[in-house]
Amino acid sequence: MTTAAETPTGPVLLDRIVASGAQRVAVLGLHPMAGTRTVLATLVRDLHRRGWPFAVTSAPRLPLEGDTAPEPATRLAVPEGTGLATPAPPEGGDAGLELVQRTDIETRLGRVSVYRVTAGGEVDLHGPDDAEAMEEVLRRLAAFSQGRVFVDGGWERRAFAAPGVADGIVLTLGSGYSATPERSAAAVRYLVEMFSVPPCEEPARIAWEETAAGGAAALLDGRGKQVGVLPPGLADPVPALRAADGTSVSTVVLPHGLNDDFMVPLVRSQFRCTLVVRDATRINVAPIYFKAWLKGRGRIQVVRTVRLIGVATNPVNHAGPDADPARFRKLVGDALPDLPVHDAVAESGEEPRKPIWKFWE
Repeated sequence: MTTAAETPTGPVLLDRIVASGAQRVAVLGLHPMAGTRTVLATLVRDLHRRGWPFAVTSAPRLPLEGDTAPEPATRLAVPEGTGLATPAPPEGGDAGLELVQRTDIETRLGRVSVYRVTAGGEVDLHGPDDAEAMEEVLRRLAAFSQGRVFVDGGWERRAFAAPGVADGIVLTLGSGYSATPERSAAAVRYLVEMFSVPPCEEPARIAWEETAAGGAAALLDGRGKQVGVLPPGLADPVPALRAADGTSVSTVVLPHGLNDDFMVPLVRSQFRCTLVVRDATRINVAPIYFKAWLKGRGRIQVVRTVRLIGVATNPVNHAGPDADPARFRKLVGDALPDLPVHDAVAESGEEPRKPIWKFWE
Protein backbone atom coordinates (compact mmCIF):
# COMPACT_ATOMS: atom_id res chain seq x y z
CA MET A 1 0.00 0.00 0.00
CA THR A 2 1.08 3.57 -0.54
CA THR A 3 0.53 6.51 1.74
CA ALA A 4 -2.14 9.11 1.01
CA ALA A 5 -1.20 12.76 1.17
CA GLU A 6 -4.16 13.74 3.30
CA THR A 7 -3.96 13.77 7.09
CA PRO A 8 -6.69 11.78 8.84
CA THR A 9 -9.03 13.93 10.89
CA GLY A 10 -11.52 11.38 12.24
CA PRO A 11 -11.39 7.97 13.89
CA VAL A 12 -8.74 5.62 12.53
CA LEU A 13 -9.41 1.99 11.72
CA LEU A 14 -8.38 0.74 15.16
CA ASP A 15 -10.81 3.22 16.75
CA ARG A 16 -13.60 1.80 14.58
CA ILE A 17 -12.71 -1.72 15.70
CA VAL A 18 -12.73 -0.73 19.36
CA ALA A 19 -16.06 1.10 18.98
CA SER A 20 -17.61 -1.97 17.34
CA GLY A 21 -16.93 -4.07 20.43
CA ALA A 22 -15.41 -6.85 18.30
CA GLN A 23 -12.52 -8.63 20.00
CA ARG A 24 -11.68 -11.36 17.47
CA VAL A 25 -11.31 -9.44 14.22
CA ALA A 26 -10.90 -10.94 10.75
CA VAL A 27 -9.04 -8.87 8.14
CA LEU A 28 -10.56 -10.35 4.99
CA GLY A 29 -8.98 -9.72 1.61
CA LEU A 30 -11.53 -9.66 -1.19
CA HIS A 31 -9.05 -10.78 -3.85
CA PRO A 32 -5.39 -11.85 -4.18
CA MET A 33 -2.89 -9.12 -3.25
CA ALA A 34 -5.63 -7.04 -1.60
CA GLY A 35 -3.24 -5.90 1.13
CA THR A 36 -4.46 -7.74 4.23
CA ARG A 37 -0.94 -8.20 5.56
CA THR A 38 -0.28 -4.46 5.30
CA VAL A 39 -3.54 -3.67 7.09
CA LEU A 40 -2.70 -6.19 9.82
CA ALA A 41 0.81 -4.73 10.14
CA THR A 42 -0.62 -1.22 10.48
CA LEU A 43 -3.04 -2.36 13.19
CA VAL A 44 -0.17 -4.09 15.02
CA ARG A 45 1.84 -0.87 14.93
CA ASP A 46 -1.08 1.18 16.30
CA LEU A 47 -1.77 -1.38 19.04
CA HIS A 48 1.88 -1.29 20.05
CA ARG A 49 1.84 2.50 20.24
CA ARG A 50 -1.14 2.38 22.58
CA GLY A 51 0.43 -0.29 24.77
CA TRP A 52 -2.50 -2.70 24.42
CA PRO A 53 -2.08 -6.48 24.58
CA PHE A 54 -2.99 -8.35 21.40
CA ALA A 55 -2.39 -11.54 19.48
CA VAL A 56 -2.27 -12.43 15.78
CA THR A 57 -2.43 -15.34 13.39
CA SER A 58 -3.21 -15.90 9.72
CA ALA A 59 -5.56 -18.14 7.78
CA PRO A 60 -3.81 -20.10 5.02
CA ARG A 61 -3.91 -18.42 1.65
CA LEU A 62 -3.80 -20.10 -1.73
CA PRO A 63 -0.45 -19.80 -3.53
CA LEU A 64 -0.20 -17.12 -6.19
CA GLU A 65 1.16 -17.89 -9.63
CA GLY A 66 4.91 -18.36 -9.27
CA ASP A 67 4.81 -19.27 -5.56
CA THR A 68 6.95 -22.31 -4.83
CA ALA A 69 5.38 -23.13 -1.46
CA PRO A 70 2.10 -25.10 -1.60
CA GLU A 71 0.86 -23.26 1.52
CA PRO A 72 2.42 -19.77 1.74
CA ALA A 73 2.79 -18.24 5.19
CA THR A 74 2.18 -14.60 6.11
CA ARG A 75 5.38 -12.88 7.21
CA LEU A 76 4.68 -10.10 9.71
CA ALA A 77 6.79 -7.76 11.83
CA VAL A 78 5.76 -8.06 15.50
CA PRO A 79 7.01 -6.26 18.63
CA GLU A 80 7.94 -7.78 21.96
CA GLY A 81 4.93 -8.99 23.95
CA THR A 82 2.80 -10.01 20.95
CA GLY A 83 0.97 -13.32 21.16
CA LEU A 84 0.81 -15.41 18.03
CA ALA A 85 -0.19 -18.83 16.73
CA THR A 86 1.80 -20.64 14.06
CA PRO A 87 3.23 -24.12 13.46
CA ALA A 88 6.03 -25.31 15.72
CA PRO A 89 8.87 -24.79 15.27
CA PRO A 90 8.41 -21.64 13.14
CA GLU A 91 10.15 -21.96 9.78
CA GLY A 92 11.02 -18.34 9.06
CA GLY A 93 11.60 -14.90 10.55
CA ASP A 94 13.97 -13.55 13.16
CA ALA A 95 11.67 -12.68 16.09
CA GLY A 96 12.51 -14.16 19.48
CA LEU A 97 9.74 -16.52 20.59
CA GLU A 98 8.78 -18.20 23.84
CA LEU A 99 6.49 -21.22 23.72
CA VAL A 100 3.28 -20.62 25.68
CA GLN A 101 1.12 -23.57 24.71
CA ARG A 102 1.07 -26.44 22.25
CA THR A 103 -2.13 -27.52 20.54
CA ASP A 104 -3.16 -30.68 18.71
CA ILE A 105 -4.29 -28.67 15.66
CA GLU A 106 -2.45 -29.75 12.52
CA THR A 107 -1.80 -27.73 9.37
CA ARG A 108 0.12 -28.59 6.23
CA LEU A 109 3.10 -26.76 7.72
CA GLY A 110 2.91 -28.53 11.07
CA ARG A 111 1.15 -28.45 14.42
CA VAL A 112 0.06 -25.04 15.70
CA SER A 113 1.48 -23.63 18.93
CA VAL A 114 0.91 -20.37 20.80
CA TYR A 115 3.99 -18.17 21.34
CA ARG A 116 4.92 -14.93 23.06
CA VAL A 117 7.34 -12.63 21.23
CA THR A 118 10.39 -11.98 23.43
CA ALA A 119 12.35 -9.92 20.88
CA GLY A 120 10.75 -7.92 18.09
CA GLY A 121 11.28 -9.13 14.54
CA GLU A 122 9.60 -10.90 11.68
CA VAL A 123 7.73 -14.18 11.99
CA ASP A 124 5.84 -16.45 9.60
CA LEU A 125 2.19 -16.94 10.56
CA HIS A 126 0.14 -19.92 9.39
CA GLY A 127 -3.04 -21.00 11.15
CA PRO A 128 -5.55 -23.74 10.29
CA ASP A 129 -7.90 -23.58 7.31
CA ASP A 130 -10.71 -25.39 9.15
CA ALA A 131 -13.23 -23.02 10.75
CA GLU A 132 -13.63 -25.02 13.97
CA ALA A 133 -9.87 -25.33 14.38
CA MET A 134 -9.44 -21.59 13.78
CA GLU A 135 -12.11 -20.86 16.38
CA GLU A 136 -10.13 -22.93 18.88
CA VAL A 137 -6.87 -21.15 17.99
CA LEU A 138 -8.46 -17.72 18.41
CA ARG A 139 -9.94 -18.77 21.75
CA ARG A 140 -6.49 -19.74 23.01
CA LEU A 141 -4.94 -16.53 21.74
CA ALA A 142 -7.71 -14.48 23.35
CA ALA A 143 -6.92 -16.05 26.72
CA PHE A 144 -3.32 -14.87 26.29
CA SER A 145 -4.09 -11.34 25.02
CA GLN A 146 -7.05 -10.33 27.21
CA GLY A 147 -9.40 -10.98 24.32
CA ARG A 148 -7.94 -8.90 21.48
CA VAL A 149 -7.02 -11.10 18.49
CA PHE A 150 -6.52 -10.33 14.79
CA VAL A 151 -6.39 -12.81 11.92
CA ASP A 152 -5.89 -12.09 8.24
CA GLY A 153 -6.77 -14.20 5.24
CA GLY A 154 -8.17 -14.30 1.73
CA TRP A 155 -11.61 -14.60 0.20
CA GLU A 156 -11.03 -18.08 -1.18
CA ARG A 157 -10.79 -19.49 2.38
CA ARG A 158 -13.11 -17.07 4.14
CA ALA A 159 -14.49 -19.52 6.71
CA PHE A 160 -12.06 -17.95 9.21
CA ALA A 161 -14.24 -14.82 9.11
CA ALA A 162 -17.53 -16.62 9.84
CA PRO A 163 -19.67 -15.56 12.83
CA GLY A 164 -18.67 -17.58 15.86
CA VAL A 165 -15.08 -17.74 14.65
CA ALA A 166 -14.61 -13.97 14.37
CA ASP A 167 -16.64 -11.23 16.05
CA GLY A 168 -16.25 -8.72 13.25
CA ILE A 169 -14.76 -8.25 9.78
CA VAL A 170 -12.61 -5.59 8.15
CA LEU A 171 -12.83 -5.99 4.37
CA THR A 172 -9.67 -5.16 2.41
CA LEU A 173 -9.99 -3.95 -1.17
CA GLY A 174 -7.29 -3.08 -3.70
CA SER A 175 -7.68 -0.84 -6.72
CA GLY A 176 -6.67 -3.85 -8.83
CA TYR A 177 -9.79 -5.80 -7.85
CA SER A 178 -11.26 -4.85 -11.22
CA ALA A 179 -10.06 -3.18 -14.41
CA THR A 180 -10.31 0.38 -13.06
CA PRO A 181 -10.55 1.99 -9.62
CA GLU A 182 -14.14 2.98 -10.43
CA ARG A 183 -15.11 -0.59 -11.27
CA SER A 184 -13.29 -1.91 -8.21
CA ALA A 185 -15.28 0.45 -6.00
CA ALA A 186 -18.53 -0.61 -7.68
CA ALA A 187 -17.70 -4.31 -7.41
CA VAL A 188 -17.22 -4.20 -3.65
CA ARG A 189 -20.78 -2.96 -3.25
CA TYR A 190 -22.08 -6.39 -4.26
CA LEU A 191 -19.94 -8.12 -1.64
CA VAL A 192 -21.14 -5.76 1.07
CA GLU A 193 -24.74 -6.41 0.00
CA MET A 194 -24.08 -10.13 0.25
CA PHE A 195 -22.58 -9.77 3.73
CA SER A 196 -25.56 -7.65 4.78
CA VAL A 197 -28.36 -10.12 4.02
CA PRO A 198 -30.92 -10.18 6.87
CA PRO A 199 -31.39 -12.82 9.57
CA CYS A 200 -33.91 -15.58 9.06
CA GLU A 201 -37.14 -16.20 10.97
CA GLU A 202 -37.11 -18.44 14.03
CA PRO A 203 -38.67 -21.52 12.32
CA ALA A 204 -35.90 -21.49 9.72
CA ARG A 205 -33.24 -21.14 12.41
CA ILE A 206 -34.67 -24.12 14.27
CA ALA A 207 -34.84 -26.15 11.07
CA TRP A 208 -31.21 -25.31 10.31
CA GLU A 209 -30.10 -26.41 13.78
CA GLU A 210 -32.05 -29.66 13.46
CA THR A 211 -31.07 -30.60 9.91
CA ALA A 212 -27.60 -29.17 9.38
CA ALA A 213 -25.77 -31.97 11.18
CA GLY A 214 -27.31 -34.51 8.83
CA GLY A 215 -26.58 -32.46 5.73
CA ALA A 216 -30.21 -32.30 4.62
CA ALA A 217 -31.87 -29.25 3.06
CA ALA A 218 -35.13 -28.63 4.93
CA LEU A 219 -38.27 -27.44 3.15
CA LEU A 220 -40.70 -25.18 5.05
CA ASP A 221 -44.18 -24.00 4.15
CA GLY A 222 -45.50 -20.47 4.58
CA ARG A 223 -46.22 -21.09 8.28
CA GLY A 224 -42.68 -22.26 8.99
CA LYS A 225 -43.65 -25.92 9.25
CA GLN A 226 -41.18 -28.43 7.87
CA VAL A 227 -42.81 -30.29 4.99
CA GLY A 228 -39.92 -32.34 3.67
CA VAL A 229 -36.25 -32.45 2.74
CA LEU A 230 -34.55 -31.89 -0.58
CA PRO A 231 -32.91 -34.97 -2.10
CA PRO A 232 -29.17 -34.47 -2.70
CA GLY A 233 -27.54 -34.29 -6.11
CA LEU A 234 -30.43 -32.87 -8.12
CA ALA A 235 -29.45 -31.25 -11.41
CA ASP A 236 -32.60 -29.11 -11.16
CA PRO A 237 -34.03 -28.67 -7.64
CA VAL A 238 -37.12 -26.71 -8.75
CA PRO A 239 -39.49 -29.68 -9.34
CA ALA A 240 -38.67 -31.01 -5.85
CA LEU A 241 -39.56 -27.75 -4.10
CA ARG A 242 -43.12 -28.76 -3.29
CA ALA A 243 -44.73 -30.22 -0.21
CA ALA A 244 -46.31 -33.67 -0.24
CA ASP A 245 -49.73 -32.12 -0.91
CA GLY A 246 -48.40 -30.25 -3.94
CA THR A 247 -48.20 -26.77 -2.41
CA SER A 248 -45.10 -24.70 -3.09
CA VAL A 249 -42.34 -24.48 -0.50
CA SER A 250 -41.83 -21.07 1.09
CA THR A 251 -38.34 -21.54 2.57
CA VAL A 252 -35.38 -23.77 1.75
CA VAL A 253 -32.82 -24.19 4.54
CA LEU A 254 -29.44 -25.13 3.06
CA PRO A 255 -26.89 -26.79 5.39
CA HIS A 256 -23.82 -26.53 3.14
CA GLY A 257 -24.26 -23.11 1.59
CA LEU A 258 -25.50 -21.59 -1.63
CA ASN A 259 -23.68 -21.78 -4.97
CA ASP A 260 -24.35 -21.20 -8.65
CA ASP A 261 -25.25 -24.85 -9.31
CA PHE A 262 -28.23 -24.52 -6.99
CA MET A 263 -29.09 -20.91 -7.77
CA VAL A 264 -29.09 -20.88 -11.58
CA PRO A 265 -32.10 -23.22 -12.07
CA LEU A 266 -34.07 -21.19 -9.52
CA VAL A 267 -33.26 -17.88 -11.19
CA ARG A 268 -34.30 -19.23 -14.58
CA SER A 269 -37.59 -20.58 -13.23
CA GLN A 270 -40.69 -18.70 -12.07
CA PHE A 271 -40.35 -20.23 -8.59
CA ARG A 272 -39.43 -17.84 -5.77
CA CYS A 273 -38.84 -18.53 -2.07
CA THR A 274 -36.51 -17.70 0.81
CA LEU A 275 -33.11 -19.39 0.80
CA VAL A 276 -31.47 -19.71 4.22
CA VAL A 277 -27.78 -20.43 4.85
CA ARG A 278 -25.75 -20.46 8.05
CA ASP A 279 -23.99 -17.14 7.37
CA ALA A 280 -22.82 -14.94 4.52
CA THR A 281 -19.45 -16.70 4.17
CA ARG A 282 -21.49 -19.67 2.86
CA ILE A 283 -22.86 -17.66 -0.08
CA ASN A 284 -20.82 -18.33 -3.21
CA VAL A 285 -23.01 -16.98 -5.98
CA ALA A 286 -22.01 -14.88 -8.98
CA PRO A 287 -23.22 -11.26 -8.72
CA ILE A 288 -25.48 -11.58 -11.77
CA TYR A 289 -27.46 -14.46 -10.20
CA PHE A 290 -27.48 -12.93 -6.71
CA LYS A 291 -28.95 -9.69 -8.04
CA ALA A 292 -31.36 -11.44 -10.40
CA TRP A 293 -32.75 -13.56 -7.57
CA LEU A 294 -33.37 -10.56 -5.32
CA LYS A 295 -34.73 -8.44 -8.18
CA GLY A 296 -37.16 -11.24 -9.02
CA ARG A 297 -38.52 -11.14 -5.42
CA GLY A 298 -36.52 -14.09 -4.18
CA ARG A 299 -34.94 -13.75 -0.73
CA ILE A 300 -31.70 -14.84 0.91
CA GLN A 301 -31.35 -14.91 4.70
CA VAL A 302 -28.83 -16.18 7.24
CA VAL A 303 -28.96 -17.98 10.57
CA ARG A 304 -25.99 -15.97 11.87
CA THR A 305 -25.31 -12.41 10.78
CA VAL A 306 -21.81 -11.01 10.34
CA ARG A 307 -20.61 -7.71 11.76
CA LEU A 308 -18.95 -5.53 9.13
CA ILE A 309 -16.67 -3.05 10.88
CA GLY A 310 -15.35 -1.23 7.84
CA VAL A 311 -13.32 -1.36 4.65
CA ALA A 312 -9.59 -0.77 4.29
CA THR A 313 -8.56 0.46 0.84
CA ASN A 314 -5.33 -0.33 -0.97
CA PRO A 315 -4.45 1.94 -3.94
CA VAL A 316 -1.81 -0.47 -5.24
CA ASN A 317 -2.62 -2.30 -8.48
CA HIS A 318 -0.13 -5.09 -9.13
CA ALA A 319 -1.37 -5.51 -12.70
CA GLY A 320 -1.26 -1.86 -13.73
CA PRO A 321 -0.84 1.73 -12.52
CA ASP A 322 -1.67 2.45 -8.90
CA ALA A 323 -4.69 4.56 -8.03
CA ASP A 324 -4.45 7.86 -6.24
CA PRO A 325 -4.92 6.86 -2.55
CA ALA A 326 -7.27 9.68 -1.55
CA ARG A 327 -9.34 9.40 -4.70
CA PHE A 328 -9.67 5.62 -4.44
CA ARG A 329 -10.76 5.86 -0.81
CA LYS A 330 -13.40 8.43 -1.84
CA LEU A 331 -14.64 6.21 -4.67
CA VAL A 332 -15.13 3.32 -2.26
CA GLY A 333 -16.70 5.59 0.34
CA ASP A 334 -19.19 6.92 -2.21
CA ALA A 335 -20.08 3.33 -3.17
CA LEU A 336 -20.54 2.34 0.49
CA PRO A 337 -22.12 5.35 2.23
CA ASP A 338 -23.21 3.29 5.26
CA LEU A 339 -19.82 1.71 5.99
CA PRO A 340 -16.62 3.39 7.29
CA VAL A 341 -13.81 3.35 4.71
CA HIS A 342 -10.17 3.78 5.78
CA ASP A 343 -6.74 4.01 4.24
CA ALA A 344 -4.97 2.28 7.11
CA VAL A 345 -1.45 3.18 5.97
CA ALA A 346 -2.26 6.87 5.63
CA GLU A 347 -3.80 6.80 9.11
CA SER A 348 -0.64 5.28 10.60
CA GLY A 349 1.26 8.54 10.06
CA GLU A 350 4.37 6.65 8.95
CA GLU A 351 6.67 8.03 6.29
CA PRO A 352 6.34 5.83 3.23
CA ARG A 353 10.00 4.76 3.12
CA LYS A 354 10.40 3.90 6.79
CA PRO A 355 11.01 0.13 7.14
CA ILE A 356 7.92 -1.41 8.65
CA TRP A 357 9.94 -3.66 11.00
CA LYS A 358 11.49 -0.61 12.72
CA PHE A 359 8.27 0.78 14.18
CA TRP A 360 9.08 -0.30 17.74
CA GLU A 361 12.52 1.38 17.78
